[in-house]
Amino acid sequence: MLKKILPRTTCAACQLCCQFDASDIWELPVLPAETVAAIRKYRPETAFVPVGAEQTFAAPPLKGEELYACPVLTEHGCGLSEQDKPFDCKVWPFRLMRTANGTVCISISDLCTGIQLHEVEQLQAFLREGLAETMFAYAKAHPDHIHAWHDGYRIILTEPK
Repeated sequence: MLKKILPRTTCAACQLCCQFDASDIWELPVLPAETVAAIRKYRPETAFVPVGAEQTFAAPPLKGEELYACPVLTEHGCGLSEQDKPFDCKVWPFRLMRTANGTVCISISDLCTGIQLHEVEQLQAFLREGLAETMFAYAKAHPDHIHAWHDGYRIILTEPK
């Protein structure tokens, strides 16, 4: 979904969004049933825990700098097909979030070095080409994918009223 602004090779080389420490374990992707089924076919030993009506990976408790890597991460990137890849992963470093006043927004993580090359206006224009509509529609269908607000993100667009 992001190939126009973030080359796949950049993502595969970095893999920052596929590894989690204790401070960002909340960012584990939320997984609808069809994605869980695809992961179970690929990695049957993967454990899951509920997130509302959906699921996420059952990561162990982490200490200090310890990392938890996504169970489907390979040395070449995601081991799932583009069709089976979790929605949260397809759109990262964009993230669906809810602000303190309850507004659903598309925010962005500044940790993604590939996205740092773009100005906010460029990112907004890119989102308005169709991804924003897709993300907001997905949020309505899958409300468990909307994360509570976290520092370290910037609001790029808010849900149209």
